[in-house]
Amino acid sequence: MTTAAHDQLQKRLKLLQDRFVERAQTDVETLGRFARQIEQQQLSRLELVECYQLLHRMAGSAGTFGLPELGVAARSIENQLKPVVEARAKQANGQGDPVALPADVAMQIHELTALVQKGVDQTKPKSTDKHAHQSVDAYEGSHGMQVQVMGLTHDTGYLLNLMADLQGYGFACELVSLSDSEAAIESLKQCSGATILLCQDSELDDVLGFRADHIEKNEFRRFPVVGIGRQNTFESLYHVAELGATAYFSEPLDMPALAERIESLALERGSRPQGRVLIVDDDKELGERYCLVLNNAGMKTKLVSDPRKMMSDLSAFEPDIVLMDVQLRAHSGVTLARMIRYEPRWLGLPIVYLSSEDNPEIQLDALAKGADEFLVKPVTDEYLVRSVRIRCYRARQLSDLMNRDSLTGLLKHSLIKQEVERELARCRRSSHLSCVVMLDLDHFKKVNDTWGHGQGDIVIRTLAHLLRNRLRESDTIGRYGGEEFLVVLSDCAIEQAAELIDDIRSRFSELVFTVGEDSFQVTMSAGIAAINNFPLASEAIEAADQALYERKQAGRNGVSVYKRQDENQDD
Repeated sequence: MTTAAHDQLQKRLKLLQDRFVERAQTDVETLGRFARQIEQQQLSRLELVECYQLLHRMAGSAGTFGLPELGVAARSIENQLKPVVEARAKQANGQGDPVALPADVAMQIHELTALVQKGVDQTKPKSTDKHAHQSVDAYEGSHGMQVQVMGLTHDTGYLLNLMADLQGYGFACELVSLSDSEAAIESLKQCSGATILLCQDSELDDVLGFRADHIEKNEFRRFPVVGIGRQNTFESLYHVAELGATAYFSEPLDMPALAERIESLALERGSRPQGRVLIVDDDKELGERYCLVLNNAGMKTKLVSDPRKMMSDLSAFEPDIVLMDVQLRAHSGVTLARMIRYEPRWLGLPIVYLSSEDNPEIQLDALAKGADEFLVKPVTDEYLVRSVRIRCYRARQLSDLMNRDSLTGLLKHSLIKQEVERELARCRRSSHLSCVVMLDLDHFKKVNDTWGHGQGDIVIRTLAHLLRNRLRESDTIGRYGGEEFLVVLSDCAIEQAAELIDDIRSRFSELVFTVGEDSFQVTMSAGIAAINNFPLASEAIEAADQALYERKQAGRNGVSVYKRQDENQDD
């Protein structure tokens, strides 16, 4: 994070802190009035509930805003009032009847005023953990993502040919000499999140040491290291693993397998670790702080302060997880979690309670009614970021299992068709040009018959890897069926689309697949149609398929653009 961005973050956090302190001063004045009513034994049941809710909110948020003593004291009083509140809630009558409470409760409430003032005097802008607020490189999934491969070595000659081969698979490759440390450090700084470091096994010590010295320890910036060696014995593998390499390949190299492993590692670190987080909390200042911290860590957030808007915001925002307080004044987070589960589409949505409730029995009871986990307030910014990021990543993994093709990791048939419909709607809204592309492997049955279905799967996965690495993050790729792929090129004119797809076709045709001592190559054909030219997405897909058919009839290994019949007649 730049110094200017860090300073701006601190200013916004300080502003939220000031707003909290101002609110806390108002809240302790209200609590002081309740304390006087307790002393006079005039506190009604409704006022007891309001007093309890104010204390609960203060206990959950004070520590986050730099007033930990206030939070501890508020929680202590809250716990003393809790059994009284629960007992009174079971009584049907007597809403206005006074509630008898020990006099020392009133005394403890009065002492909160001094703790607030102490916080005002002592609190300074909080220095936040640079890891918690460090922006990370983010990707919008595996639709299109340029994976970077950096070869780090003293002997550049050893990796030279390998890097050239990997470039053929669509990776952005760079060979860097460890002997020129300054240049190597500068290259490392320019790397995005989807970067893999490649080296000889004999140089693993140097490369891992170099990584440790020049990359801060963060699970989404600590680039994986893949070792390449000449031995495949237990001892050599154990040694490489002991040093800390993420993966290891021995000669002779299986290039499709190496390319697949590199991409899977890049996807694991680079594909949308940030996630989408819906925060349901009636404490507006605290909710805004959570949003600010999570947004700064690369996540997208939406705050719901009014629980009555939760369901509509849930549908509009489509989060990966929900963070929700257990008590939201007049509403119960447990009941809201149950409401969310009423809709089948949200049955698998992770719901995490973020609450000051620290009673394990109550936590378990709440979890049994619809949520998945508890985070107890107050939480540090770093802990919040790491916890949410991990849960978002796991949620996306489960989503991918349901929505993505198991062989290629691309969108399934029905979902890629939906993406064409969405792109058509976007084209109409913004008046930009987009294309849909149907791709098909040539003579694929012959590949399976000659080399086996296992090799056929390798060919399919290799094309999927190449598409991901050559297309943009805004583009969408799906496996349409068998050896067919469907691609949506957003904001792309037909001429650009044809040039791009033809370049991918050319690169793919140059790849060599090895089976023992034999080898073979495969070509592909493609048909392209402009989405804007059709009233329905299904018609655009059909047009691309027709263009593909014409390409097959004309001799395969090429790209054809769909033309309407009247255009053909004009020609």
